[in-house]
Order: sequence, then C-alpha cells, then structure tokens
Amino acid sequence: MMKNNQYETKLQEILDQGEWIYNERTGKKCLTKANVVMEYDVGNNKFPLCTTRKSYWKPAIAELLGYIRGYTSAADFRKLGAKTWDANANDNQAWLNNPSRKGVDDMGKCYGAIAKDFGGKDLWHKVYNNLKSGIDDRGEIVTFWKPDEFDKACLRPCMFQHQFTLINDTLYLTSYQR
Repeated sequence: MMKNNQYETKLQEILDQGEWIYNERTGKKCLTKANVVMEYDVGNNKFPLCTTRKSYWKPAIAELLGYIRGYTSAADFRKLGAKTWDANANDNQAWLNNPSRKGVDDMGKCYGAIAKDFGGKDLWHKVYNNLKSGIDDRGEIVTFWKPDEFDKACLRPCMFQHQFTLINDTLYLTSYQR
C-alpha cells in the first residue's frame, strides 16, 4: 500500500501490527492497535477527510449538533439528518432488553446527554463560556466517559473525551477514542 497521507500511514501500521479482537456487541472481529495518534493543523486547512468508507459532511455535523444539544433519541438525530443512531437505539438486542430503555428510538444517557448533565454541570456550556472569555483553566474538558451510567445507554462512547487548550490566540483540541 502506498502511503500518501497520515491516515494511510496509520492504516498500514494497523495492518502490519494490529491484533484481531472479537467484539461481543457487533459480533464482528476488528483489527485493533492501541495508541494510534494523528495530528492536524486545522487552522491552516490541514484536515483531510480521508476514510475507508463513504462519508457525508451533513450527517457528521448533525451528529455533533446532537451531542452538543444532549440528544437521547435517534429520532432527534434523524430530524437533523443523521441516521447513525438508528441501529444502536432500535436493533441492539442487549439495549432492547435493557430495563433502562424507554421505547422506540431511545438511546439512553449517552454521549451528549452525559456532557449536558455531568453531576449537575453542563460541560459544553462551561468550556464554551471559558474559551469565549479567553479563559483556559487547564480543565477545559468535555467527557462522555461515565462508567456508572454505561448500563443506562445503548452504547458506551467511542469518541469519549475532548480537551480544549487555549495558548495565546490558538485553540488546540485533543480528542480521545477508545
């Protein structure tokens, strides 16, 4: 495989060094390698959309909006143009049998719903207000990782934490995916 960019280089690294791991939830094997890191200078338009599958920008933006709004229903995501939560909310057998599930399209307390109510705090609001005011208290973190809530959601978070760092007039974002 010829490596034209960072993404393809990391894919080759996973192919060469990855291990096959069986995923109980999906029933599929995944080629996995820990601690794969990529870095982009988005301020200089250095974020290529390079993927192994079709990607559409509208659903990606819709999903982000749904997270920020704290949506817990696949129907709300569909209204924005993202169907990504339909299967997790309605076809995930473990979730369908979960007593916390409230019915069709319910996703439970996951992703944005966690960040909107993290121990009574809205993490998105705190980070936004601080950064807008030029404040970085070294704790500008939005996390969806709350193990005591895992049983109340259709899916544990994959992209689970975002750390925002403001240095002078430059905003940095580090995102973590399990």
